[in-house]
Amino acid sequence: MKTAVQTAALFLLCLLVPPLTTAQGLTNSHVEANVPVGPDFRKFLLRDLEAYFAGVTGRRVRTEYELLRDAPTQSGVAYPKFYAWVRLFGGETLVDEGAVRVAAIDRLRFEVTDYVSRSRIVREPRSVEPIFPQPLLPAIRARAGATQ
Repeated sequence: MKTAVQTAALFLLCLLVPPLTTAQGLTNSHVEANVPVGPDFRKFLLRDLEAYFAGVTGRRVRTEYELLRDAPTQSGVAYPKFYAWVRLFGGETLVDEGAVRVAAIDRLRFEVTDYVSRSRIVREPRSVEPIFPQPLLPAIRARAGATQ
């Protein structure tokens, strides 16, 4: 049986320990554990986008991207997600462009989870709805030149 002193000590300890078990604490720690920092962010994202699109297109491409939201989106224990508009070039020629969702993993790499090309967004404006956060949909459709 706990004594009053043990109970009081446990209570004080709980107050003094940083609240890492709060939802925000877990979210922050998961983001910090997975998102590359400093210049590695851009270097790794470009490397992994170019590798992904080289595999998809069957040729080497130069990739440019613009993040649609600066901060990652974190849901539960999933890897943090970033959303970007990408443009793919073969030499100086624009080959394709569209919206991409990537997951940041272990501060070492990004994995493309979804890509929706501009042409598909124009044909099927609702195709982006199950993939991208609702607040980003108007900007994605506008970049694609889609109506809806």
